[in-house]
Amino acid sequence: MAENRKSKSERAAADAKTKLRRLLETERELEEILKEAKREAKVLVESARAAADERVRLLETQLASEDAELRERVAHDRDETIASIREQAREETERLDGLDPAKLDELSRHVVDLLIGGRDAGGRH
Repeated sequence: MAENRKSKSERAAADAKTKLRRLLETERELEEILKEAKREAKVLVESARAAADERVRLLETQLASEDAELRERVAHDRDETIASIREQAREETERLDGLDPAKLDELSRHVVDLLIGGRDAGGRH
């Protein structure tokens, strides 16, 4: 019996050592897997950062291009508007220059009368 207990005890100890070796081996394998996963994660993060930086660069380039186009369009619209106003002014100047002096004198008196309040818009006192 003592021998039987000793044999069971030795088997239990051997089983425990085997289990401990397997446990330690599994722990080492898991540590290697974790190290590899960290390396892969680092590569992925660096790749994602590089892609994000490139996307930002492309968007900044696109924004600068669109800004330049918008400024050009606004400048063109401004120049067209100024040219239109100048043309209207030229036409009005020609029209006013074409008025006969008597009519111009009459309109001038009417405007002065309106400004000083001497007559109402109908030409009456």
